[in-house]
Amino acid sequence: MRLITNPQTTFCFQHTTSSGKEQWRKIAEIMDANPQIAAMVWNDLNTKSDGCPKKDTGAKGMSAEQVLRFAIVKMREGLSYRGLHDRVDDSITLRELCKTPFDRVPAFTTLQENIKKLRPQTLARINDVIIRYARERKIENGNQVRMDTTAIESNIHHPVDSEQLWDCVRVITRILRGIETEVPRLHGRFSDHTRAAKRLRYKLHNVRGKENRKALYRRLIKLTRNVVAYGRQAIQELHPLRCLPCEDPLLAIAFAGELEHFLPLAQAVIAQSERRVLHGEAVPAQQKVVSIFEEHADIIKKGQREIIYGHKVLFTGGKSNLILDCAIKRGNPADAEQFIPALERHRQRFGRAPKKVATDGGFASKDNAVQARGMGVQDIAFSSLKGNKLSELVKSERTYKRLRKWRAGIEGIVSATKRAFGLDRCTWSGFESFQSYVLLGVLAFNLQTLARHLLA
Repeated sequence: MRLITNPQTTFCFQHTTSSGKEQWRKIAEIMDANPQIAAMVWNDLNTKSDGCPKKDTGAKGMSAEQVLRFAIVKMREGLSYRGLHDRVDDSITLRELCKTPFDRVPAFTTLQENIKKLRPQTLARINDVIIRYARERKIENGNQVRMDTTAIESNIHHPVDSEQLWDCVRVITRILRGIETEVPRLHGRFSDHTRAAKRLRYKLHNVRGKENRKALYRRLIKLTRNVVAYGRQAIQELHPLRCLPCEDPLLAIAFAGELEHFLPLAQAVIAQSERRVLHGEAVPAQQKVVSIFEEHADIIKKGQREIIYGHKVLFTGGKSNLILDCAIKRGNPADAEQFIPALERHRQRFGRAPKKVATDGGFASKDNAVQARGMGVQDIAFSSLKGNKLSELVKSERTYKRLRKWRAGIEGIVSATKRAFGLDRCTWSGFESFQSYVLLGVLAFNLQTLARHLLA
């Protein structure tokens, strides 16, 4: 007979056999088989950015092993830090993976604080360990590779001049308000132009006519200049020699440091707005500031596609679909310039150059083909020959066609990292954090790919 309720709860857990759980278990086995990975992470957690050790005081905190496993779950599941906490807290499988089977899951702020300590150099070395593990299991030998570049966005809004001027006004004014609150003698010293600047920004979104737009920009630039002048005055007032004995010198140094960071950026935004809008000049991409928050972001344009504000990333994939190399570049270097350095890194990692290489036409050049041949590459398949003879690149036309078709698989790898591992847009701040975010996504992708190979 069917019961309404079952008051007697069983003491046995029915473990699932889903493919997702098996993959997580295999990922845990891979990490357990390489204990040096946890030691690398421990070094990041217990040393400062300059390499000096931190004080061994306070609570134990999360272990190095836990930090990396939580980070991999975050990237593979595409979660926020709050979502990461809830997801692991609610999953027996992920609790087991993250070494918290019966413990309280760390708060989302603790997760954020620890995961952000992972450095790009450490994550690159961890990925090398995973590639070496795949070689030992004969899953990847590095004999055949395919390359492609993509652009990953920084977490900024579209860099319109009016928006950037408004950002300068509101951020510097916010710092000045904090100074007025903490330093009573400077209370009321600086005027607040945020309301006027916000109105001008709104009008610039709707104004028509070139001359009307210029007039509004002149007013907004003037307000921004005034705010920058207030910031310079505040730095002088916060000088240690001018601080009163009752004032906190460390707080004054902190406020002055913030202003010294943003004021040069605000000045650069004013200068480029004047050149572009008032004088009609074309400002070179290398001289533009696209964000005062992510000033490291570059302007990336690939062919006729939409312009992306972030960084160009080179992926090198192997026959196993593992990402063997990930290089994050500043500026917008041509693909052809990255071809030989990528082969050099591959030779350092595997001890030899690949036998076969497949890329798109952007990597093609006569010099690249000659140098690759000199390094020991036997077959090179550029999608566009660009002056190279087919007989000089490959041993047969059939080999060229097969490599050219195989090259298309790197597009799927790039798409998967963006669609399922969060590499369409980096949400971490700063260039070093940008590198860590991308390399962490690559590591999560490689662990999943390797787990699937081992389960097959």
